[in-house]
Amino acid sequence: MYTIMDYLKWRGDLSLDVCPFNEVDACILARFSYEPFEGIVSENLHDFHKIKEVCDALINKPYLHDEVIDQTVDIDFIRLVGTSKRFGEMRISGFVNHVDSERQTQFSACLIDLDGEQTYYVAYRGTDNTIIGWREDFNMGFEFPVPAQQMALDYFESVASAFKDGTFILGGHSKGGNLSIYAATYCKEIINDAISDVYNFDGPGFTERIMQTDDFKKIEDRIHTYVPEFSVVGMLLEHLEDYYVVHSSQSGMMEHETLSWEAGPNGFIYKESVSAGSRFVDQTFKEWVNGLDKPQREQFVETVYEVVSSSDAKTIAEFNINRAATLNSMIKAYNHIDEDTKKGFIGATKKLIESAGNVIKTSADKT
Repeated sequence: MYTIMDYLKWRGDLSLDVCPFNEVDACILARFSYEPFEGIVSENLHDFHKIKEVCDALINKPYLHDEVIDQTVDIDFIRLVGTSKRFGEMRISGFVNHVDSERQTQFSACLIDLDGEQTYYVAYRGTDNTIIGWREDFNMGFEFPVPAQQMALDYFESVASAFKDGTFILGGHSKGGNLSIYAATYCKEIINDAISDVYNFDGPGFTERIMQTDDFKKIEDRIHTYVPEFSVVGMLLEHLEDYYVVHSSQSGMMEHETLSWEAGPNGFIYKESVSAGSRFVDQTFKEWVNGLDKPQREQFVETVYEVVSSSDAKTIAEFNINRAATLNSMIKAYNHIDEDTKKGFIGATKKLIESAGNVIKTSADKT
């Protein structure tokens, strides 16, 4: 099968004038927003640099291999993007990256000038490999808005204020997809009118109550949501908007990596529905969450975070470096939790197991 990496080779030599911007292009730029732009891309929205220059600077970064998301493909991905006529001539600016442990927030975004004719892509980075970033994702189960959502709105309104005559496309992968929808939904009406499209690549949805509001409905027909066959993150919460299922060269949780998604010359290759495994996980988590009240969900997430963050690890990668020491720290942290909190945690875990059993039973009854 052919993936986004192959698409970069096929379409890399074609400008947007020859082959118009499509969902694969939007996905590539959303994935590009994960690259370590610190010291290369300015926070100043008006300080643009060509993407090919940024990619050259990235390739020459001394520790690039340690900073990218996927060491097996990112460097090739950066090279292909930078050397392509399609993306290399685009310009990038406005890079921000905030990680705040006290506010339990991870937010990053950048601005891309697509064509030099005032068409801009606001790319929101998804959850990075920091434990804080994952904590904020779980906070979405009981908190609205989370700080990153408000920061996404503020960022877009700053962009729209800086480029008043612009047309805007918003997009992101994982949590970044959720942020793009939030910003488009809650921005000022005059700015909303300047949004042409919103792209969500395997990002969480929202509660049904939020999606029934007039604010959401005014942007709904411009939202394009894509998930892989085995989608977990993208199935969290609700999706009332239509979504497309994309085939992946990976399997299981690894399908979340968009560089593995199957693409043709003019767009993604679609499947009829998500996999049975994805539906099982989705139904299990929805039943489980619906069976817990807000304080129970909050306590469960807080307990998990307290135990996980008891080690010195700040990222998922660091978490795996010394597993024995990390596990020892987590066991000690759990043993120091008060009995009421332990009781709540064990109760929530049992409900999760029960929810999985109920889903299996329901599926068996249907067959």
